Amino acid sequence: MRFLLLFISIFVSQNAFSSTLKLDYSLFFGYMKTLYKLDYQDVTTAFYLVQPSGESCTIKKAELVVDEKRDPIEFQSEGRLLPFFSDQHRKDGGVIYVTTAENQNCALQVTLMAKESQLDALTFAKLTLISEQLEGVLRKNAGMIGRYFLPTYQGLRFKLASPISADSALKLGYSVADNGDLLISNKRINATQVTELIPYQVLRITPWIVK
Repeated sequence: MRFLLLFISIFVSQNAFSSTLKLDYSLFFGYMKTLYKLDYQDVTTAFYLVQPSGESCTIKKAELVVDEKRDPIEFQSEGRLLPFFSDQHRKDGGVIYVTTAENQNCALQVTLMAKESQLDALTFAKLTLISEQLEGVLRKNAGMIGRYFLPTYQGLRFKLASPISADSALKLGYSVADNGDLLISNKRINATQVTELIPYQVLRITPWIVK
């Protein structure tokens, strides 16, 4: 069973200049294959390298290696890997080599979220669609048996550019998480006028899971 957030301990080889991580490509492929099959347009699975403190690792270089062949992988320097989808590389036992800044202890974090392109002009109609797609991916990743043991999918979690107070959120029927994220339940989303807009600048939308 795959969980929404997957933290993997990775052997980090350090020298005076950089740290090199070796990651099995099949792990990335499995998550990307789920989205490929579902053909959802509004959500994605994102791959981040993070430090124990929660800060992003700094990526300097990323390659997918099969035998002696090396293919570059797109990345964002602030810790996000953007591997391409290739069944052949999976079959060939591809390994992703990532060079990060020196002395960074990095782990892979897999995060299901709304695409960044969907974060502007957020109506509640769009939020309903995003919520349905996020839940669909969660259930698909869990598999036939694992889906019965999934935590409760409560709604959506919003990382805001400017967090709001708990009192302000409560007046609108929302909640605020301990880390400042805005929480909106599926019940509240479905009860809101579909054309109504979220009046905040949203940086990220992820599932709100209750264990």
